[in-house]
Amino acid sequence: MSLSNRVWYFAYGSNLNPDQMNKRVGEWHLSKRALARNYRLAFNVFSAEWQGNTANLLETGKFADTVYGVVYLLTEEQFLKLQKHERVAPVEIRLELEDGNEISRAKAFLWSSTTKERPPPEPYRRTMEAGLVQHGYKKSLIDKVLGKSEK
Repeated sequence: MSLSNRVWYFAYGSNLNPDQMNKRVGEWHLSKRALARNYRLAFNVFSAEWQGNTANLLETGKFADTVYGVVYLLTEEQFLKLQKHERVAPVEIRLELEDGNEISRAKAFLWSSTTKERPPPEPYRRTMEAGLVQHGYKKSLIDKVLGKSEK
């Protein structure tokens, strides 16, 4: 399979959930657990759809700051559908995979937001949690990830 018309997309919020991703883009070829260093997870983007704050990545420049998520291998067409839903231009970020490999040019959606950080609405939080579980993350890590929202 040629990767030339494929896009690696990093999900860290509600798009962690495979059911939601399937509704938004259809079936994808591959997904893997991944992490983004030098970022932290923030719930500072208001969503009318979720009626509360949703996830965002904030660049910190600190290697120890880590956001856990999933990288999906999408077609360009699927990625464009997702971008239309997210309504923001993607940025390229570097990801680490569990097997020690990295993806140097994955796409992610980051928002410029001045909204104060607040815990996400419970349905959003449950959607994220279900996605982390479905991708095989351990409960201790899931608690750590979602615990960050309780500021």
